[in-house]
Parts: sequence; C-alpha cells; structure tokens
Amino acid sequence: MSPSAALMLEMEIYPIIRNTIPRTARPMGSEDHEELVQDTTASAAEMLEAMENSGRAPLPHSIAYYSIQRTKSGRRSYGDIRTDVMSPGFQMDHDGSVCSMQEPAGDEEDLTVGDAIASRSEDMAAKVLRQIDWQAFLETLDARKRRIVEELMLGFGTGDIARLFAVSSARIVQLKREIAQDIREFMGDSILVDVGNESVWERDIRCLRERNEWKHMKVDKVDDDMEHSHVAQAMFG
Repeated sequence: MSPSAALMLEMEIYPIIRNTIPRTARPMGSEDHEELVQDTTASAAEMLEAMENSGRAPLPHSIAYYSIQRTKSGRRSYGDIRTDVMSPGFQMDHDGSVCSMQEPAGDEEDLTVGDAIASRSEDMAAKVLRQIDWQAFLETLDARKRRIVEELMLGFGTGDIARLFAVSSARIVQLKREIAQDIREFMGDSILVDVGNESVWERDIRCLRERNEWKHMKVDKVDDDMEHSHVAQAMFG
C-alpha cells in the first residue's frame, strides 16, 4: 500500500467506519464493537490495496460502505466460511451461539458444558505415541515372551498360559517378572506409575469442581479455627 493510500485509509475511511460500526453492526459471540471496527478497517485496507494494484482510483466512501456491509453480513477479514460454527456468519444463519466451557449445563450448577462434552477416554495423541513405543518394545522380546504378552492382553490368566506352554505356573510368573523388568528398562522406571496417573485434563476438571464446591461452603463449616478459615479462603478464593 502506498503512503497516499495509507493516509486515505487513516484520514477518510477509518473515521466513517469508527462512527458507523457501533450503530449498525451487531457483535457475535465474544466480539465487541472495538474488535469489529478493527476488522472492518482491515477489510477496507484489503479493498484499498486491491484497487490500487489494479490501477483504479480508490473511492474512500465506497470502500468504507462496502467494508461496513461486509461486517454487517457476518463476513470478516480473516474469512467468510459460513459453514464454520465459530464463524459469525454461521451464527447469523443458524440458531446457534458460542458459550463458555465453564457455563452450567442444565439445572445442575456443578456440571459444566466442559464436563458434559469432555471425553472420558484417553487422549488420542498419547495413545498413539504409546502404541508406537509398545510395538517397538514387542520387537525386542523373544517369541515366547511376545506370545505371553499377547495372551495376557487377551485376558488369559497365569494358569491358562502355563497350560498353553506346558510349563508350571511358577515359571510363567517368573517370565512375567522378566517382562516387567524389560518394560522398565525400555520405557523407564516411571512407566508403570505413569499408566495409573490421572490425566491432566481430568485433574483440571476435578480441581475446578472442587474449587466451585468450596465457594458454596460456609466458612464456619471449614474449621472452628478462624485462622485456618482465612488461610483456606486465601487459597481457594
């Protein structure tokens, strides 16, 4: 954009946008009028640059008008895909809105929108990474130990596997201990602890719920010692 076009945007187009958008455009979702003014100005700058590059004389009032109409229709400088649920245009076309993940879901205040839609299964990225590590680990085992692991994963017990290999149960227990040691050496000593740990997102939801429960409690029920009550208030709000 040339200096003259930038001056036109600042002195002629922007004042029209700044005075018109708060009166004519409706913010959607988390938007506010200041954000709409900025976005409309960005759209006007794109129009101004396009006209200048094509060799046409920029018309400041026309650029301001069409950029304002673009904003009013739900289109934004970063895109106008009306099939995206986060798009203002989609929210204008459909009976939908953007809400906070911490809003209560229904009449139960303790159940938030995030709790309702959160998956109870493990994070897929972590599952895939562990699957890659697991396959690499299985390749380090001999055929017998690999077969034992496969049978254990299918739910067979020590006695069933002992009969399959025609050995004693004590021998299978010994091999299982060797496999456990192999796992620790391959994946680290903390692998067995990590498997049983609470996931980060589950911990965050639990802590948030406990924090909300604290807010509904009376301070005098926490402890008869007011000093402890004040400490608890400082910690949890």
